[in-house]
Amino acid sequence: MKLATLDDGTRDGQLLLVSNDGTRAASAQPMCRTMQEALERWEDVWPALKLRADALEAGTVSEMRTDSVPLMAALPRAYQFVDGSAYLNHIELVRKARGAEMPESFLTDPLVYQAVSDHFHPATGPIPVADEAYGLDFEAEVGVITGDVPAGVR
Repeated sequence: MKLATLDDGTRDGQLLLVSNDGTRAASAQPMCRTMQEALERWEDVWPALKLRADALEAGTVSEMRTDSVPLMAALPRAYQFVDGSAYLNHIELVRKARGAEMPESFLTDPLVYQAVSDHFHPATGPIPVADEAYGLDFEAEVGVITGDVPAGVR
């Protein structure tokens, strides 16, 4: 099952189910309106979402072409997330931009930080920058969504 978020003019968009080939989508309503709602109620909603995804594959639900609708980041906002930096070049560039040196320990100990986001940018959307002369650095991100994780878990 593939999920996406339709840009419907709201901050959190509208959850879509996407066909396996990525060309078609269908609304996830009435099961849930947003990706955040789906995540919070996953155990309750995934069976119905799976049935609708199967119907999308079979062509038995109302659908739209994914290339004709504006998409947001799959999860437009997150209460919190943990980022693990694995690319030393990126870490060096970010620290250099802040006027900081990269500690020797970063060569052996991974950099991990917890953060929040009030807005993630979509994959093909514009990236607002104050001044391009400051320098741009892009990196790919892979998201792994978990259930609630207690503090202190290894």
